[in-house]
Amino acid sequence: MKREEKSDLISALQSSLKEADGVFVIENHGLTVKEMETLRNELRPLVSTFKVVKNRLMKLALKDTNFEAVSDLMKHPTAVAVATDALAVTKVLAKFAEEHQKLTILGGKIDAELLDVNGVVQLSKLPSMLEIRGTIARILIEPASRLARVSAEYGKKEN
Repeated sequence: MKREEKSDLISALQSSLKEADGVFVIENHGLTVKEMETLRNELRPLVSTFKVVKNRLMKLALKDTNFEAVSDLMKHPTAVAVATDALAVTKVLAKFAEEHQKLTILGGKIDAELLDVNGVVQLSKLPSMLEIRGTIARILIEPASRLARVSAEYGKKEN
């Protein structure tokens, strides 16, 4: 890779990091191309970038960003997911790592918190924002629907 290409890659990574709400680092210990492509397809709507990139280049891109602490996780060949929906990415990564033993989650960072493997897995077990909204809507609607059912039954009642 030429110096210009490296510079362009670092710039592209930095711009995606500015819009990110999470960064996750994984190690690939021999996944097939097909398995890696499956992971990419699952992550595509949830990330701005998912790349296998040289650690040195990624560390340069992470420098002076909110996610600089993630560079400590990069010791071996890694892939990096720059997330636009961090919670959903944790769910996909945890599920994929459970099904494919060759994938190792090293950790990541969401907002101000640096996460290890256990932190990512625990976060993946939390309900998504959509599920939380659905639960709140059910809680709010339930009393009104019960009242409507009681009123309907009362109206059917014969004297």
